[in-house]
Amino acid sequence: MAGDDILTETAGPLVASDTIEEAAPLLGEAETVDKNQIEIEQAEFEAEQAEEEELSSRALVTVFVSLYVGIFLAALDGTIVATLLAHIASEFNELRSVSWIATGYMISVAAVQPIYGKISDIYGRKAVLIACNITFGVGSVLCGLAPSFWFLVGARILTGIGGGGLTSLTAITLSDIVPLRQRGVLQGIGNILWGCGAAFGGVVGGIITEAFGWRWAFLSQGPIIALSIVTITFNLHLPVKEVDGSKLKRIDFLGSFTLVMALVSFLLTASIGGVYFPWFSIPVFMSLLISILFFVGFLFVELRVAKEPIIPLHLLKDPTVFGSSFTSWFMNMIYYAQLYYIAIYFTSVRHVSPTKSGSSLIPHFLGDSVGALVVGYYMRATGRYFPMIVLAAVSLFLGSLALCFVGTETPRWLIMGTIFIPGFGFGLYLTLTLIALVAAVPREFQAVSTSIQYGFKGTGSTLGVSLSTAVFQNVLASKLYARITGPGSEEIISQVLGSVDQIGHLSPELQEIVTVSYLDAVKAVFMLATVLCVMCAGTGFMMKEHKLHNTVRR
Repeated sequence: MAGDDILTETAGPLVASDTIEEAAPLLGEAETVDKNQIEIEQAEFEAEQAEEEELSSRALVTVFVSLYVGIFLAALDGTIVATLLAHIASEFNELRSVSWIATGYMISVAAVQPIYGKISDIYGRKAVLIACNITFGVGSVLCGLAPSFWFLVGARILTGIGGGGLTSLTAITLSDIVPLRQRGVLQGIGNILWGCGAAFGGVVGGIITEAFGWRWAFLSQGPIIALSIVTITFNLHLPVKEVDGSKLKRIDFLGSFTLVMALVSFLLTASIGGVYFPWFSIPVFMSLLISILFFVGFLFVELRVAKEPIIPLHLLKDPTVFGSSFTSWFMNMIYYAQLYYIAIYFTSVRHVSPTKSGSSLIPHFLGDSVGALVVGYYMRATGRYFPMIVLAAVSLFLGSLALCFVGTETPRWLIMGTIFIPGFGFGLYLTLTLIALVAAVPREFQAVSTSIQYGFKGTGSTLGVSLSTAVFQNVLASKLYARITGPGSEEIISQVLGSVDQIGHLSPELQEIVTVSYLDAVKAVFMLATVLCVMCAGTGFMMKEHKLHNTVRR
């Protein structure tokens, strides 16, 4: 979203400038222009201005708040889940499958987000936006009412279908109704709301959980979404859209389906391998094979079948587009691996409350904001971005490497200071990848190439959680089996593999062994993230320095 700010703030005044340059020659010829025509155009201009002022004074604030309630809750939801992941899985005794709670949401977002723009073109922004709010709200309530672990996963998938639309359609809708002069300010406020939601989601979730239980962290979102739906219904006034069902044929549903199935199959492989079945077993092999076949099918659909591919792969021939896309892919893998397992570290190794665990993540989000701000001002002042690519690579790598050395007694303040560094690197990359991508392609391909970003970010976040979970579970299991032996060891290991809360019921000697094993597993995830940082840097350096034009038309 930081990247959107740079584009918007640049575009606003430039559009006005272009308009003045085009209008200037006409001023000298005013005497030759029909006076009646001038009066008509002036009247139309004043009517448009009055309409904009009326929207601004009577409904714009309400509409903006209504739209960004969903954005705020989507950001809040992500960190609530990160903070409460271990506790939720422990209640259902399904810590081994914990990644499904997060990736179920992410997979559905990755599948639907790129196609929501086209769907809203057919059925109208307002109708689709309300449908997304309803879907997100119903999904959140069902999460709170979930009677079983896999019911919860299904509810998270439903929530993701709605959440994917909230983030993309809010930006599209604001572009429809807000003049450029106001859009930059409103998007800036929107970014603050997103940051607040992400930063305080864990804290709010922790407070609610400690007071009422984790279910109310989801149930409490229902009434807020209901309020958003009501205000959008009565305050968002857009032209009625004539539904053209023939346009549905242009939407790449087959590409979305094959991508989802490839991700689900891969996630299944990562979840059962080494935990439920040995890695070299038929179930694991078949799951991996199915994932590969669906991925090959996805490539075939995108390259040969889809008229308007969900991810237009042919654009990846450009090194900057390729580098930007895969940098986004790797950085989202790193981001979610760290986000979820920093929270699990505090819960399982440090045994802190959900509120403290959530507040420990705040420096990461502050780093995101500072990084986006720094790179934005740098590019505005210099017109360059490659030096920031180097800074982003160094920050992300050093911050991730430092996390590999956390221990059972590392001061909490030191860890919180450390996670600011990779957050800063992520904030830099978040803006850089978008700006480099847009600068590298012709203007008519901006929207299409941006859809590549959404696709790679969505799949990256999903794979980041699933891979880190596979590493965590396998290292944890191997350490526990090596350190806990003798009568009753199988039962003890099974209990602590399924639930973090079981650690507190063990003898002091066993508690220390299990805690150290959890620490080793978390550090293995941080090491994986550090390796991914090297790959992220490699693809980042593939992005070339392109001119950042001073006009929208370039």
